[in-house]
Amino acid sequence: MRFNSRVYNTLYYTMKKKILAIPNGHLLAHTTRVLEVAKALREFGFDVQFATDGRFTAIIQDQGFKIIPISMVSAEQVLSCCRNGRVNWDNYPMLKKSVQDDLDLFKKVKPCLVIGDLRLSLSTSCEVACIPYVSILNAAWTNYYAVRFRAPEHFLPTRLLGYRITTRLMPIIKRLILKHDHRPYAKIRREMGLKPGDNIFDIWKGDLNLLPDIPEYAPTRNLPENFHYIGPIVWEPNYPAPQWLKKVDSGKPTIYFTMGSTGYPRFFKTALDVFGNSEYRCIMTTGGMASFEHFPSNFSIVDYAPGSGIMQKSDVVVCHGGNGTVYQAMKNGIPIIGIPTMHDQEFNMQRVEDLGIGIQLSEIKFEPEHLRHAVKRVLSTERYKTNARKYQTILKSYDGPLRGATIINSFVN
Repeated sequence: MRFNSRVYNTLYYTMKKKILAIPNGHLLAHTTRVLEVAKALREFGFDVQFATDGRFTAIIQDQGFKIIPISMVSAEQVLSCCRNGRVNWDNYPMLKKSVQDDLDLFKKVKPCLVIGDLRLSLSTSCEVACIPYVSILNAAWTNYYAVRFRAPEHFLPTRLLGYRITTRLMPIIKRLILKHDHRPYAKIRREMGLKPGDNIFDIWKGDLNLLPDIPEYAPTRNLPENFHYIGPIVWEPNYPAPQWLKKVDSGKPTIYFTMGSTGYPRFFKTALDVFGNSEYRCIMTTGGMASFEHFPSNFSIVDYAPGSGIMQKSDVVVCHGGNGTVYQAMKNGIPIIGIPTMHDQEFNMQRVEDLGIGIQLSEIKFEPEHLRHAVKRVLSTERYKTNARKYQTILKSYDGPLRGATIINSFVN
């Protein structure tokens, strides 16, 4: 690995057992994945400090971690790029500043190792500083992912060329985008005397890479030895389960509605219109994206609640197709109906459909009746439940945070 030639530097910092964690605090999943691993590392005796900024930093502080402020690319910028099928959220001036901010931070903290999630400057700054870098990233965002993407509906070429032609061209389109959006990273790395890499996935990875996936869901080929499947990292808010959850009638079909932190809140209103005063028991967590003073008696609505507890009482989850929600549903053995709003969520739902554990609905062509029919289809077709339980069994052998911390501990020592 690249830092092995700097043995003295690495051993010096290793003795200090100080780890610097740098997630993007504007995005919930990328914040909590690092947080859960950091909590496990703390049990191994590491001093973990965070550097980040954003709306989810309070979650980190609630766990007793120190936070050093550092600027992050905004959630709006990331989501806008993702919804356009791009990974160009860092332009050259932003990237140059991020690398310099990283280097200044390293001099102040002197970590033995850095952990990051969606801060793409870190692979460059850590290499310059001769500090090992651990990247948490999904298998789909590596050069080794073995599933061929189909054309997302939220993609300009799909709208211009149609689904079939765009799907056939996806390998070429993907390769061009990854290379094009890699340009600012290649430029700054050349300026710093580093190898530029071939595409942006080369920038995303670190010296050690933790994949919060399972190979059955996210298969890879020719995976290098410094990439490790650790299983999903599913975060639960530190809220007690609502009292009414104990009274949910298990003999009545129960639907759980959630849109994570990146879905569209208008689907909550749709759910109320479609399933209000129906034969279904409906539970909704809004994540603070919507509020309802009045709602039908067969609905229970809260901003936040432990998702696993609700899923254990549910027969199907309706969601945005986010990676964390998909894995949470699989861990609880319930089928999924997804209404994705961006490319990575569409890729998630393509896998859900391929594995027979759920249905993807079009966000662009969405009609309320589509949701009603999808729920009826899932609840009346046994194979969805059977397949979901199959992956529930597989996931029982994984503890993502603990496995990730164990690998890091071995890596450091």
